[in-house]
Amino acid sequence: MSMSLSSAFQPIEHTSINEAVYRTIRDRLMCGEYRAGEVLGIQELADALAVSTMPVREALRRLATHGAIEPMKSRSLRVPLITPERLDDIRRVRVLIEGAATEWATPRLSVAQIRLLRKLADEIEDNLQSPRAASEGLQRNQVFHFTIYRAAGSPVSMATIESLWLQSGPYLRAARELMHTEASRPLNEPHAAIVDAIERGDAVAARAALECDICWAFDHLQPSVARAESA
Repeated sequence: MSMSLSSAFQPIEHTSINEAVYRTIRDRLMCGEYRAGEVLGIQELADALAVSTMPVREALRRLATHGAIEPMKSRSLRVPLITPERLDDIRRVRVLIEGAATEWATPRLSVAQIRLLRKLADEIEDNLQSPRAASEGLQRNQVFHFTIYRAAGSPVSMATIESLWLQSGPYLRAARELMHTEASRPLNEPHAAIVDAIERGDAVAARAALECDICWAFDHLQPSVARAESA
């Protein structure tokens, strides 16, 4: 994993066990490692993370408040199912909040940050050539977007964006799998267009390119979700 990717995740030894477990599961959700409808077993997670069930229960409780997971009648928890209504709702809020954050961030991004964004954009495009590298592409995608959003200097919007990404994880995974097929791949890689606009200092164009990036994924998922629901 490159330095740009590893810097996106907080090392467990620098924080409490409860917080470390929460961040680990949170990051996995945001990167789409769990599919929609997947049941998250408390004991299984505890075993995988080599911790007791208590910090896992606390982490899942916190994640449930963000709508990232939902309780089931069996008292287990699962990643919410994808529905057309949920897709539409998350899509419109992401476009609104993340678009604004991108516009605010454009004049604040440093030369070094823009250089990192360009590198990540190139790596994301290269990653599309490897069908087995979807998870790595999602990690780079997260670093790319959050580098921009943090530069906006708005802790309030960052909290909202993190919640939105927690809920979007399964959709991001499904969209990334679509992008690994020639028929579904966008003609112009949107991350490069975002960086081009930022380099020009064109905040409006950067926001428009960002919105296109978000909408592409949701627009391509919508037909398959609608078909599955009607079947």
